[in-house]
Amino acid sequence: MADHDCGVVGMWPTPLHLSDLGADRDFSEMNEELRRLVLLRERSESDPMDFGTIGATKTSLSIMRWEIPPVQWLKRHISTGIAEVSQSVGADRPQDAKLRTLVDGWVVVYRSAASHRLHTHHGSAWSGVYYIATGDTQEGSGHLQLLDSRATAISSGASSGVVLLKPEPGMLVLFPGWLPHSVKATGSSTQERICVAFNVGYVPEGELAS
Repeated sequence: MADHDCGVVGMWPTPLHLSDLGADRDFSEMNEELRRLVLLRERSESDPMDFGTIGATKTSLSIMRWEIPPVQWLKRHISTGIAEVSQSVGADRPQDAKLRTLVDGWVVVYRSAASHRLHTHHGSAWSGVYYIATGDTQEGSGHLQLLDSRATAISSGASSGVVLLKPEPGMLVLFPGWLPHSVKATGSSTQERICVAFNVGYVPEGELAS
């Protein structure tokens, strides 16, 4: 005990990082171009399994490799968010200098009454989502649900169990990959809810993305 202070020690907190890219001077141009290109590529880039989604279209893991200005703009903001949220838990750089950060992303297009089942991204250090368009978010529809992973705390009433986030165009969210989350069903509006979901991991320097 001599080397440690007594009391509560924060070891692995659960950070939630939020950014408003709508405040960026290039937001309107970049976001609208991203929306246009995503909808154009929705069919050709779609993942036939659409794993976890209900009534939504999910693309393959290719968007972060699109060599276009809107994606490069988004990647810069994601990199800034990763640096900030990692620093908040004392993990602002990989311990092994030979590791590099890898971001994989995909697009999900939700239409009327579409949702995403409860899941985690257990193979990633961080996960996140960027909202291009949100459609109808009235009365909780289309909200991101972040769940307390402590089942006993929820069942005993010691935790409310869920944090609800109302998505807005330009919102960027980052959280630990192990955090359970889901998407509430969207409303009946004909407007699409379009987002870029992504995972952040570390790979050996020089290793190609799969």
